[in-house]
Amino acid sequence: MINKVFILGNHIQALGLCRQISNYGVDVILFTNTKHSISRYSNSVKKSIIFKNEDELLIKITTLKENSKTILLFPTNDQMVAFLSTNYNYLSESFYIGIPEPKTVDIFANKRNTYRFAAENSIPIPESYFPENMSELKILSDKLTYPVIIKPAIMHSFHKIFRKKAFKCNNKKELIERTIQITERFPIEELIIQEFLDGGAKTLFSYGTFAVKGKPIASIMANRIRQNPMDFGNSTTYAVTCNIPKIKEQAEKILNLTNYFGLAEVEFMYDAKTKQYKFLEINTRAWKWHSISNGLGFSFIGKMIAFLDTGDKTEMKEFDKEVAWVERLTDIAVIIKELFHGNFIITTALKSYKIKKVYAVWSLEDLKPFIMYILFSPVLFLKRH
Repeated sequence: MINKVFILGNHIQALGLCRQISNYGVDVILFTNTKHSISRYSNSVKKSIIFKNEDELLIKITTLKENSKTILLFPTNDQMVAFLSTNYNYLSESFYIGIPEPKTVDIFANKRNTYRFAAENSIPIPESYFPENMSELKILSDKLTYPVIIKPAIMHSFHKIFRKKAFKCNNKKELIERTIQITERFPIEELIIQEFLDGGAKTLFSYGTFAVKGKPIASIMANRIRQNPMDFGNSTTYAVTCNIPKIKEQAEKILNLTNYFGLAEVEFMYDAKTKQYKFLEINTRAWKWHSISNGLGFSFIGKMIAFLDTGDKTEMKEFDKEVAWVERLTDIAVIIKELFHGNFIITTALKSYKIKKVYAVWSLEDLKPFIMYILFSPVLFLKRH
């Protein structure tokens, strides 16, 4: 039986997991590389441990292993997914590992692999190109329909350098100049040139699930209508449940093809030109708004623990109830920013706030994280920008 979960990472997705695990009756140990983690202050966390680097993290985790498998290791970000995948064979001898096998992680960690996999299996994706050098990029630039975006194959290293998820290029000149600038600090063979899908955040959708051997055990869908920033968002600030059969079909096809185990956020964007929901990526971990499931009566991490404990595969698929999730502080900032940019979204925003909501941080039963979120907000803002 699982008696502890080690959460690897921090911020809002970690807080949601910690609260859900504690409510399930299992102890939570938080491993974080920053003192500015709001999750450290949650009454759902039994102990928090700060680590400086991954070598130290590995030592600290293995020092706490028990005589039998009773501990689940679970990541909240891509760096920690990569850490668990790299050490999968070693750690799985003593711990349950809450991610897919490394071969599956490799498909979705590197977006070049992801888009090749999707194309081979007839899954609609944005037109994507993978230049290996500047000569190839210049030849490609003559064939493209603009605008396009430059994005990384592996996001976390790119974002750490540029503090952006992608760059939009409106013509050949912009594409070549921007690529030259980027490749001074980032390898071209890890870049993707992709068609720009217009429509913004209102066209972003996700299928969230806990799956076993490619079969969804718990599932929801959401429209991520606001994000920060609104063009190429680093994080969702407002999501609301929805039900789109075509997304369900494509997401479950991907899960089945990869014999997927674990939590997954399968992301899509609607392309009005082709009237298709185009597959973007999979987060092979908890995503920021995963705790929207609280409003539907279950938790993804709770379903994982139940399966690992007893083999329970009782399905919980809820596509019809309307529930929203909001990170209120950042969402209000996004709305204000849009108003300054001349985008009048007050009517939409007010309407969205009338829906039954799950709050990302706010909880009367667990107030400290919210207080610390307010106090830490300047530091968190500077770290992200």
